[in-house]
Amino acid sequence: MVNDDSSSRLKAVQNDGSRKKASFGIWDLLYRCCSSVQSQLAELMYDKSSGTSSKAEENVEAERELEQLINMTRIPLRLEKFMLWTLLACFDCFLHYFTVMPLRIISDVFRIRKKGRWISRTHTERFMVFLIVIASIVLSKMDTSKAYHRIKRQSSVKLYMLFGVLEMADKMLASMGQSLFTVILSGKFFRQPRFRQFLLTGISLGYLICHGYVMVLQTVALNVAVNSYSNAFLTLLLSMQFAEIKASLLKRTDKEGLFQLAIADVVERSQITFILIIIALRNIFANSKLQSSLIPRSWTLHATSSVILGVLCGPMFSVIGSELLVDWVKHAYVTKFNRIRPKIYDKFLVIMCTDYTTSLKKFCDRLGLPIQALVVLFIVMIRPTLSQILEFNSFTNAAIAVFTLALVFICLIMIKILLRSLLISWSKRILANEQLSTIVTEQEYVPGMLSGGTGKIDQNARSIIHNARPRDVPRLKLQDSDTLPPTLNELRRIKDAKNPRSLESVTRYNMVSKRIW
Repeated sequence: MVNDDSSSRLKAVQNDGSRKKASFGIWDLLYRCCSSVQSQLAELMYDKSSGTSSKAEENVEAERELEQLINMTRIPLRLEKFMLWTLLACFDCFLHYFTVMPLRIISDVFRIRKKGRWISRTHTERFMVFLIVIASIVLSKMDTSKAYHRIKRQSSVKLYMLFGVLEMADKMLASMGQSLFTVILSGKFFRQPRFRQFLLTGISLGYLICHGYVMVLQTVALNVAVNSYSNAFLTLLLSMQFAEIKASLLKRTDKEGLFQLAIADVVERSQITFILIIIALRNIFANSKLQSSLIPRSWTLHATSSVILGVLCGPMFSVIGSELLVDWVKHAYVTKFNRIRPKIYDKFLVIMCTDYTTSLKKFCDRLGLPIQALVVLFIVMIRPTLSQILEFNSFTNAAIAVFTLALVFICLIMIKILLRSLLISWSKRILANEQLSTIVTEQEYVPGMLSGGTGKIDQNARSIIHNARPRDVPRLKLQDSDTLPPTLNELRRIKDAKNPRSLESVTRYNMVSKRIW
């Protein structure tokens, strides 16, 4: 009986305790939270050692942020140095098809006739000239004036979509063309079966025609924007350029992605420069006989009444100036968010100089520059202008035309020689600098924690987030937690230590990072 009474009393006490816990659990939780907040406030107010350490951390963080701001102001100079050298090298590659390649073919023909041996050393050059000539003849049948007026009648929304579709098609065709010409220009191509040779030749010719057609449409669309009597089309083009900032700014980018982004900007700027030169030449010769009142507003400058200066400077200052501004802002913020110092662009320049001094093909392959399609575009768009200037209706006019073409050819050869000499000497001076190398170390990064988002997460916050210990432990040893995943800084350090020369493997259309720019 006594045991039964004691057991019943014990059960009653336990039930009463459980009811109290159930009824006062929320209040107990709130009380504990308030006590925790009160203790933390007391520590913040009265713990002098933590205040001293926090001030030291704030000073270090302020110095790092100041370095970030200074680096943003240094980005344009480092970036434009890389851009200028690479653009000049791209122009040298473009001149190669109009100067060196014809000279090599002509000298090889004379060598064959002199020795009587039908063994050619320029079969790849002759094959490339054959593809370019056939593609130019096919695209010369295209009526660019009809395409011009058809595009001009479209609304702004359709033009915006047209620019986007043409840009995407240009990138896809450039990637395909790089693979095709790598196969065709190799030594094994002419030792393959005839059927495979004809098949690859047909595919390459079809590619060159399609890519040339896309570039002709790009040129015509940009010409519509330049020749517009209002600035609506030009404003549309500028808005598309500023849309690049949104596409690449708030994303985590490693050094390989930054190099690929710089390469993509070089290719884009070189193509825009070539297209604007073509548009300027066509507009100068097409409007040389027109009155100045018929010149569109986008051609004119308020500071001058010169027709030629207005034709050249009006659209070029607007388009290229906006391109420069967009590139500066984009690269400044990408390097700031990823804590990369501007001197990494010198390593990019070292890699490009090494490729250029090795071979032009290796340089073009790394850039992904569709130089063959640009040559086709130049021939197709300039041919009508040359036919208006050069006349062959009489012997005298034909002699003058031939003399003019020969003089232009000699001038191009002189420009090619001077440009090649300048780039080679510049490259040797860059490569002779022992402090410049392609090895990436921690010196190329600004100290500090990388973050995958817009907010900052320090080591203590990461420890609290990933800590798996019970909450009732009075003192958590946050730094001793073994459950923390590696930080972005640690992952980057491991990657750089594993392959310090990873920048040398970056090309335009290889997936070396999370995306292809």
